Parts: sequence; structure tokens; C-alpha cells
Amino acid sequence: MLVKGLFFMYKMNSWIEKVNKTRLKRKTQKCNTFELKIDKSHLSAEKLQYLRRLFLEAKWLYNHILSTENIFDFDTKTKTIIVLDKDREKEERELKVLSSQMRQAIKQKIEYAIKSLSAKKKKQQGKRKRFRMGRLKFTSNYKAIVLNQYNKTYRFFDDGKRLKLQGCKYKFRINGFDQIPKEAEFTSATLCTRHNDFYLKVTCYLPKEEKEFDEESTGIDFGLATTLTLSNGDKINLKYRENKRLRKSSRRLKKRVKGSKNYFKMKNQVNKEYHKLTNRKKDKKNKIVSKIVNKYKIVIVQDENIKGWHSGLYGRSVQQSLLGGIMRDLERKSHTFIKVDRFFPSTQLCPKCGKKNKHHVSVRTYSCSCGFTEDRDIKAARCIETEGLKELKIREGLTKFTLVEIDPLLNSSHTVKQVRSLKQETFLLKSKSSS
Repeated sequence: MLVKGLFFMYKMNSWIEKVNKTRLKRKTQKCNTFELKIDKSHLSAEKLQYLRRLFLEAKWLYNHILSTENIFDFDTKTKTIIVLDKDREKEERELKVLSSQMRQAIKQKIEYAIKSLSAKKKKQQGKRKRFRMGRLKFTSNYKAIVLNQYNKTYRFFDDGKRLKLQGCKYKFRINGFDQIPKEAEFTSATLCTRHNDFYLKVTCYLPKEEKEFDEESTGIDFGLATTLTLSNGDKINLKYRENKRLRKSSRRLKKRVKGSKNYFKMKNQVNKEYHKLTNRKKDKKNKIVSKIVNKYKIVIVQDENIKGWHSGLYGRSVQQSLLGGIMRDLERKSHTFIKVDRFFPSTQLCPKCGKKNKHHVSVRTYSCSCGFTEDRDIKAARCIETEGLKELKIREGLTKFTLVEIDPLLNSSHTVKQVRSLKQETFLLKSKSSS
């Protein structure tokens, strides 16, 4: 027993050392996700049947775990589960394709969803109930299987040209491996199905690189007439409307009998067209965000009410543009991101004399009684940049500002830091600057 205990302690210590080393290494790395596609043109009938069976068994297991009384005590080693057939009668079926780690990942996904629902319910207690949260629902389509470990749940062969899954004798030809850098470290992946095609989303860690910025800061004005206007005068217009093919497919879908084979065939075609449109939007959004983030160190925007714009008269214009996605990605990827207050009068304020002048939306040139005239959107972007840099200076002042005094009761050189709230600090700084 003593030898077993010592061996267990040795294993635990080695495991803790490995975890600590990995954590230190991850601090010097960045996380990226790459999407690869399984080449359907090289899929035999057996391989295609295997992939379809994989997602079918994942759906069976997911619904079976939800139907059990105690989800957290479910044994993932069980291979026989109960499934409802087309007459909604219980029937025992065997899991032939789903591997052990895939079954564990499905159970972990359910556990995580239950815990997150429980946390949301606790937050809602004592507040006005806006959302009704019940238990998890059964699914008719399971579209994503998590592959937790590289070289165990999945692996690549032939320089990334082929994919091997755990418990599968086949190798699948994949496309898109060239986009992954050679120094990438593979971790988990997700096998997805979408519009009868199969994809693999691989999570990798890459070494961090220090960025060198061409310019220090920029202000960005969001609008409907012009989607993005930068303070240097650059304008970006984004509007992705539905093409003729999508509109034609949508009209043909309405004429199909709901539930028929032709209905599902046309519905799949419509979904594919929408997905293509979404991919075009994402590609353009990523290019714009990457250009701004890599060029400017400080990105300053105004906290616009984009949700209000979408629910108002300009819903279609907001939907066709990418305002919300660009704002979210800029906040996430920028080196220094500053959001100016929503009620700051960027369109009304004159940068020369400080006077507020209201102009109708149709008037695209700003003019003031002091003689200042400029393009309305460029002027607003410059005002946003100026206000954001002021806020940044206040923040830097707060981080450096510490008030230290000697405690008179101790009658010694011990120092005591007076703790003040953020509002008190900003008030003091503003009063000093005004005086």
C-alpha cells in the first residue's frame, strides 16, 4: 500500500509539473482556429455512410443521456442505448461507430450546458424575469462532435492530406491544410456537418509576434449612409444584398409542399445560398478589421445603439451591413480599444469653437458660424478620436496617481494608502486640470 501511495504521489506531481509548464508556454502563444473541409468528391459510399452514422449515433446518445434521471452519473462506456423509433416506441440500439472519447465529449457538453443554465437562473433570481429558462431540449440534428485530443481522437497523415478518426479504419481526404503554419501546435478539434458537407475546425496555438503599428490612433464613425469613416478620411461602404439566385430559391421553396422530399431539397439549397452570403460578409469583415487593427495601435469608436438602429426604420440596412460584427471584433482584437460615451455629440460638436450645431441627416457637410466646414462623417470621426484620447489620458493618470500620507497615530515612517473610488479619482483629476 505504501508503494502504491508513493507511486500515486509521484504521478500527481509529474502531472502538476506538466500542467504548469503548459500554462507558462500558453502565455507566449496565441490561439487560432482553422476550418478544413473533407473532400466529398473522394468519399466512397462506405465512408459517407460512416460519417452519417457517426452524427446519427451522436444524436441518439445525446437524447439518451438527457432522458436519464441522473445525467452526471451516466456511464459513457455503455454501448447499448434506448432510442424512440418512428412510431415513438422505445427500442434498444447499439453504438457501433462512436468512439470512447467522442462519447465522453458529448456528456461533457451536456454537463457544461446544465451548469451554465444553472448559473443564469441564479443571476435571474430577484430580478424581473425577462427570459424563461427550462431544461435542455432533445435534438433532431446533432451537428458538431468535439474531438478532444490530437493524435488520439484524431490525427493527420501524408503531410495533412488525410484525416484519421478514433475507432475508424478509413482515412478521409481533406482540403485547406496549407493555411495552417508549420509551427502550429494542435490541440482539440470539432467535426461539423453543414448542408450535407463535412468540416473539421482545428484549434491551434501559434507563437505570439510583437506588432509594429504604422500609426498611433484612429477614430471611427459608424453610420448607415457610410458604414465606416476613419479620422484620416478613409470611407468604407458595406452592403451585401440577397442575390437573384437566393430570391428565386426562396420563391420556389414557398411553392413546395411542406414535409415533402422536394421541400427539404429546396430548403437545403436556400440554406447553402444564405451560408455563401454569410461567408462573403465574414471574409470582408475580417479583412477590414485586420487592416485597422494591424495599422493603428489605439482604436476609438463611439458606443452606438446598433440594436436600436436594427429594430427601427433602418433594420434592413443594418442587416445588410456588418456594423455589429465589426464593432465586436475591433473590441476583441485591438491593442488598445476605447469606447466613447453614447451621448457624446460627435456629429453636432464643432472642433474649432466647441459650439453644437444640429444638421439634418440629408446634409452631408458640417458647417459652423465660426467658418468651419468639413465632411460630416470625417468631422465626427475626428471628434471621437479627440475625446477618446482625452479619456485615455485620464485612465493613465488614474493608474499612476497614488496618494500616500504618514499615519499620525503611529508616529513613524509607516505609510498608509488612501483608497478612493474611480469616480472620486476622476473628479479630482478634472478639477486639477480645470484649475
